[in-house]
Amino acid sequence: MLTPHPDHTAIVITDPHNDFLSPGGKGYHLTKETIEKYHTLHNLELLLRTAFHKGYQLFISPHYIYPHDYQWQMTGAEQQMLLHLRVYQKQNAYTPPSPGGDWVPALKPFILDRRTVVATAHKVASPQTNDLVYQLRQHRKENVILAGVLSNVCVESHMRDLIENGFQTAVVYDATATISERDFQAAVTNYHAFSSGTWTTQQAIHFM
Repeated sequence: MLTPHPDHTAIVITDPHNDFLSPGGKGYHLTKETIEKYHTLHNLELLLRTAFHKGYQLFISPHYIYPHDYQWQMTGAEQQMLLHLRVYQKQNAYTPPSPGGDWVPALKPFILDRRTVVATAHKVASPQTNDLVYQLRQHRKENVILAGVLSNVCVESHMRDLIENGFQTAVVYDATATISERDFQAAVTNYHAFSSGTWTTQQAIHFM
């Protein structure tokens, strides 16, 4: 079992953008049911507030789609969904995101803190296409407490990739959300199968 400590444990949040987490977001109609059922937004804020109070460092793995990404020739179902919804919009790496691509307001104070590391954008679902693993290693983190969206896509893909890269990883499952209860439960099943801990937010706080 993972034993967290601020010196060697990171809090990693995938895609804390408005598009899937805030009312009015382009994908919120898909995630609204699980967000409300599991109190995802409240739990994310509580997790980050506790982590900051206890001295844990936050790492963000964002997801942005640039205009040239619409020219992709080899896309799967998840990429096609994101392109169709036009979520996570950004003109380029140097411009502000669209309102939907901006950070969830309740989480912004933690994300904009000077200690927080915002990785480069991942392009499909895992951190294989960004610098999250490099940033974690440069900050001497060995363990990860993971949450965010979508439960069975980016969160699960991050979990698997981080474990493959040698990080002991726990997932805070009620601080995640996805587009259906079936997908949520599928993700939780795989969290149990692979991770070093499948925790509620209250359990994570207790262990921290």
